[in-house]
Amino acid sequence: MRRAYAIFLLSFFFAGFVRAEPDPNDPILVLVADGNFGFFTGEILKTEGFNEFQMDSISDPKVSLSYLKKFDIVILTENPVTAKQQEMISGYVKGGGCLIAFRPDKKLSEVFGISYAGGTLENGYISIDSSTEIGKGLVTETLQFHGAADKYVLKKSRKIVSLYEDARRSTVYPAVVVNEYGKGHAMAFSYNLNQSIVCTRQGNYLLAGWEMDGVTGIRAIDMFANGWVDGSKNILNQADEQMRLLAHAIEKMSGYSKPLPRFWYFPDTLKCIVALTNDGEDSKEKEFESQFEAVDAKGAKMTLYVKEVDLISNTWINRWIYRGFEISVHPDDTKQATNPDWRTMDSVYKTLINKLKSKYGIAAVHTVTNHWFVWCGKNANGTRDFTAQARIEEKNGIELDCNYAHSDNHSNQGHFLGPQGTNQGNYTGSGLIMKFTGMHGKPVNVYQQLNNVYDQQYMEQKDPEGFYNCFKGLMDRSLNNEVYSFISIKAHNNEYSFSKIPLMKMLDYSNRKGVPVWTEMELLEFLKTRDEASFTNISWSGTQLSFIIKSSLNHGKALTCLIPYGFQGKRIVTVMNNGVIQSYQVKQIKGYEYALVKIKPGTKNEMLVNYYLH
Repeated sequence: MRRAYAIFLLSFFFAGFVRAEPDPNDPILVLVADGNFGFFTGEILKTEGFNEFQMDSISDPKVSLSYLKKFDIVILTENPVTAKQQEMISGYVKGGGCLIAFRPDKKLSEVFGISYAGGTLENGYISIDSSTEIGKGLVTETLQFHGAADKYVLKKSRKIVSLYEDARRSTVYPAVVVNEYGKGHAMAFSYNLNQSIVCTRQGNYLLAGWEMDGVTGIRAIDMFANGWVDGSKNILNQADEQMRLLAHAIEKMSGYSKPLPRFWYFPDTLKCIVALTNDGEDSKEKEFESQFEAVDAKGAKMTLYVKEVDLISNTWINRWIYRGFEISVHPDDTKQATNPDWRTMDSVYKTLINKLKSKYGIAAVHTVTNHWFVWCGKNANGTRDFTAQARIEEKNGIELDCNYAHSDNHSNQGHFLGPQGTNQGNYTGSGLIMKFTGMHGKPVNVYQQLNNVYDQQYMEQKDPEGFYNCFKGLMDRSLNNEVYSFISIKAHNNEYSFSKIPLMKMLDYSNRKGVPVWTEMELLEFLKTRDEASFTNISWSGTQLSFIIKSSLNHGKALTCLIPYGFQGKRIVTVMNNGVIQSYQVKQIKGYEYALVKIKPGTKNEMLVNYYLH
């Protein structure tokens, strides 16, 4: 932070500047309808830190032209629009509004400066033009998308993302365009971004509940078989890059009105967080002791997923809970592994949760890994549903699921999840943690975390170095290459003879890099804290940005607010929080420069940011 005395005085001059009245509305409006994954837009915005939006049905009677004009940016999810709605949306942009649309109705083609050429491209690829302001800092390698993209030709718009038939063959069609229409600005994705992100992260919903990979037991992993994932792209986090494309678009659009603050992915100004878990299987408490002591000595904490309560005493459990370790459930529905059903899986959960409550006094558990990663792919009515397991978990108070793991040994499709060792990335296309969602409803209140460093994957190949290098590759890319990832290590106790040396190397490397190793519960608490916090009363005077951060949940680590460092030719000179000058760091993230300000969770922060023409 610039602490020169002149700037110090300047901040107090700006502090007395008469500001415009705060706008009570959020600057971003999301218009949705049932189906087409529309509600998932809110999860993308929260993950990217834009906790200043509201969501309305496009059919709500209050949604009118005058209503839309209250918002700086409108995001239109995939929906058919009526002639009246077309007129309303066109009028909003023509009058100076900013519109972003996912696979828009063809009635709106004029707004986006495109003409429908006929036909669609299914499950193709895109390539981002990084020479554009919106594409700046993003990868230019081709990225997968899932779903259908409409084929358009340009009329007045500019292409910023190209549509590809496959990883190498380009087409003449745009995947994303920007256009000036009247006094406003419009951007269209030719495909449904929400659908693509959900299906990249959660797998092919058409394969829910089917055995696909030849490994005994229905697992969520089966939904990535048959070429669903291009493993050569795993180290790119290709779903996350497309979410960042949307984030850049929001920042570009907000440049016509006011700078928008965001929250950072991780606590403090960290670029990575590690969670460590242990499936208890059938081990006795004395068999855990050396591993737990070694982990604790490194300053790390671990989650133990208990399968058999009769093998571990109340005294031992409480001792490790007191030392900051998490004890949760490892439900075993392997008797039904080849055809798990809703009712039985629900019963297995309830039974084990009640056992932990009665024996250990653990009133509630919030994170889970199933034995064998068994995944129920059918809902209570027996209909196939790729979120059925997550809904069972939600029903039983679980809020974070670790059942997606990089585990494809002995598959009939080879290593279909991608390369091993240093070049093992995230086959879900994402290093971030988001909530599950289904096609037709709102997101499930359960976070999906990929177990990307899985011991058995490497133990069965007798490859301890690969186990360590997998971890190191993920962390190095997150710290150095902006391929940001939450990392989850699975280190079974009954395989500790294999994992001890590489695991201790991982913990040492984390310590050297200043990256904490948490339980899944502590991670969950941070995610909930970040998502619950909100920005309100955002106001811009031309030189001064003011807003309030409201946060009611506590966490031991800070939330970090990202504030655009430069805006309309001006740069930040001071940041004040509750009337006190606040220190900040200036950093470039994915091509954009921000001031990073740490905020104490559980407090109200009245922020005042002063910009000055440079």
